[in-house]
Amino acid sequence: MKRNNMKPQNTNRKDRKFYWVIAAANLIYGGVVLLIFIYASYFFYSRTRFIPTSEMGNLTMPYRIARQATRFRPGLSVIALILTFIGSLISIASGVFLIRLLREKETKELKRDVIESMVTPDEKIVITELENNNGALTQSELVKNTGLSKVKVHRIVKRLESLGIIKKYPYGLTNKIKLERILDN
Repeated sequence: MKRNNMKPQNTNRKDRKFYWVIAAANLIYGGVVLLIFIYASYFFYSRTRFIPTSEMGNLTMPYRIARQATRFRPGLSVIALILTFIGSLISIASGVFLIRLLREKETKELKRDVIESMVTPDEKIVITELENNNGALTQSELVKNTGLSKVKVHRIVKRLESLGIIKKYPYGLTNKIKLERILDN
């Protein structure tokens, strides 16, 4: 990458807010569904404990018939309870996972901003060139790709290595330069 091609990257905050809203909606939905599951489970439990027929002998006939007609028959209700519980767990898990991903992305952006504030424009060119080539290039390839002199690249590599941004490994007559994980996207 040549010197004149450097442009600051613009992050989209609207997308991030949208994902935070989606994560919050997932957590709220999962919580509400979990409360519905608890309520439905209690209803399921209390409906199965109705008055047995032998104890209904002293009740009037229409009430006894109505009571037997409303007798709870488990079947689809148990499946609905299980699906409600599983749905609430999935929703809560997806909300937590999305929040974790957003926090990781924000942490990486913060690290990138701190590093970019510490490095010079020429060092940014070297970092960008390494990022464009999967995080690893030889020092001679860096000289060719950036258009900087050998001495300038050597000094930049030495400074970036002292900052912990890159690592330098011997590679034949040249050096292999690799980005550290803190800059990986």
